[in-house]
Amino acid sequence: MTRLRQAGVLAGVLMAGAFAVTAPGTASAAEYGCTGTLVDTYAVKSRVGNTLSHIRLYYNASTGYNCASNVKTAYYSQFKHEASINMYNEDFREDDNNRPGYNNDTDGGKFQYYAGPVKVYAKGKCVNIRAITYYYDEMAIRDTGMVHCG
Repeated sequence: MTRLRQAGVLAGVLMAGAFAVTAPGTASAAEYGCTGTLVDTYAVKSRVGNTLSHIRLYYNASTGYNCASNVKTAYYSQFKHEASINMYNEDFREDDNNRPGYNNDTDGGKFQYYAGPVKVYAKGKCVNIRAITYYYDEMAIRDTGMVHCG
């Protein structure tokens, strides 16, 4: 009977550990400076097919803001290299409506782990995200086009 009870306790501890490993989906939003719900990820691949990073897109329904970061994959985050992310909503016009942080936002530089976050108001609007990641002479670009309309 004691051995069975110990097995039950061990199973409970292992289950709790499994939940601790799988649960960070919502916690990771704050990890990259974004609040809200993760709505999509996009691989940022080089011409030879290596995934250097991922765009992580979040939406905060209470504020109407989308937030995104360009997060390097583990192998490519060993050193600081150029990385950037840019996001804009469908109202963005370079000539007359440039309002950083409202309808467009950008971040770039030499980062080890991620570029961003960038944040734009997108309630009832589409957003476009463009990420570029370098690793020595390898470059990866991803342009999502207008996504997550609504």
